[in-house]
Amino acid sequence: MASLTRVAQAAWLGSKYALDRPDAEFAVETLQAGGLVVYPTDTLYGLGADASNPGAVERAVSAKARPEAQGISVAVSGLSQIEAWARVGGAARNFIASNLPGPYTVILAPSGSAPPHLVSALGIAFRIPRHPIAALLTRLFGPITATSANRHGGAAPVDVATARAQLGDAVALYLDAGPCELGEPSSVVDFTGDRPKVLRQGGVAPKG
Repeated sequence: MASLTRVAQAAWLGSKYALDRPDAEFAVETLQAGGLVVYPTDTLYGLGADASNPGAVERAVSAKARPEAQGISVAVSGLSQIEAWARVGGAARNFIASNLPGPYTVILAPSGSAPPHLVSALGIAFRIPRHPIAALLTRLFGPITATSANRHGGAAPVDVATARAQLGDAVALYLDAGPCELGEPSSVVDFTGDRPKVLRQGGVAPKG
């Protein structure tokens, strides 16, 4: 049977990558239907699913063979989407203003409206990626999963070829924008306690 997976090549505009309108519309339609989309971020390629859809998130977890007890981060377009699902204290608000969009994941205490399937023992995790295609998807569609586009424990997905070699036809659409800028995971900062705590240091040190 022929593969139903589609690969869309982003266009380089001299200073950034962009998607043709048909490819952007197909990405949104795929997410709306509960499908999976691999997309570029400033750190690694992400595996995107409708973050509000438990079935779609489960498909992402299954495609990665990821332990279900681990939390899954969410890519959003800005603070308003974070505040819809989490409690944002002063320290977190200042950090977000100083560092995001950028290569950081923030863990926050969930609010009562947070989807239960996104809440782990640590809290609920968010990214605001700096890459223009990730920003476009979260702006057009809304919150999507931001877990890395690889099998659990597999090679870091610095490009579409590495992601596709591991995830194959489990993904409906791959958005190819060349190698990621940083090529390593985001820094993770936990804001659920009395003081912020860096749980994972990425390649760029946070400001503020």
